Amino acid sequence: MHKKILSFLLLGLFLAGCAPAASASTKTSGLATQTISITETVTQPASTATPIPTATITSSPTPDLGLIGLPTEEDGTQVFDFVEKMCEAQWSNRGLDLPCPGNGAQSSAGYVMQLDGRAQDLPSNMNILLTYTPQEKYETIFGEYPAFTVQKGDRFRAVLACKEHTFCDVEFALNFSNEKGSAGLTNWKHIFIDEPIVVDYPLDGIAGQTVQFTLAVRSRGNPVEAYAVWIAPHIYRPAQ
Repeated sequence: MHKKILSFLLLGLFLAGCAPAASASTKTSGLATQTISITETVTQPASTATPIPTATITSSPTPDLGLIGLPTEEDGTQVFDFVEKMCEAQWSNRGLDLPCPGNGAQSSAGYVMQLDGRAQDLPSNMNILLTYTPQEKYETIFGEYPAFTVQKGDRFRAVLACKEHTFCDVEFALNFSNEKGSAGLTNWKHIFIDEPIVVDYPLDGIAGQTVQFTLAVRSRGNPVEAYAVWIAPHIYRPAQ
């Protein structure tokens, strides 16, 4: 009996050894996934630059000198403008140097300034030089301009008058100086009841010389009223 039981046990062990091996569990190894970020490049259309407006410089038209009685200058050139160069000149009353432009509120020493053409009932672009004589001790105002070389055919042109609504009695003068000294060229006397003086003065007598012109005004009457104006004073050079 015991032998049968032992036989059955040995048979059972034999059968168990022949059974298929259990399947090993399989681990799924996770692979790291690299995430590639793709940035979409958006090409913007080329911007169209807004054009920057170009400034247009409009020069003031040359004033019509015929309005003040001067000859037309279509065939020549203004080579020296005494109003534009006003503050390049040395202004004085022989006792004191004067600032440029001057101050009408401090008039006892005399002063010089530019006026708009409308001050004389003329177009606004007409150049006008106002010279006011000193009130104390000295009766003359002088303006000595930078050096200028005179050529044959050059002419000094201007219209001389009193400032509108004033009662001046004055004497205008055009002088010059060079390395040899100074001299007077010409002068003009004017009183407010007279017509303006139209000047077209030839400079051939000093042609070829480098000179400094001086504009001067002397009071002959009441200095308080000595408002003298040089309208469009310049040197004209005819076409060669």
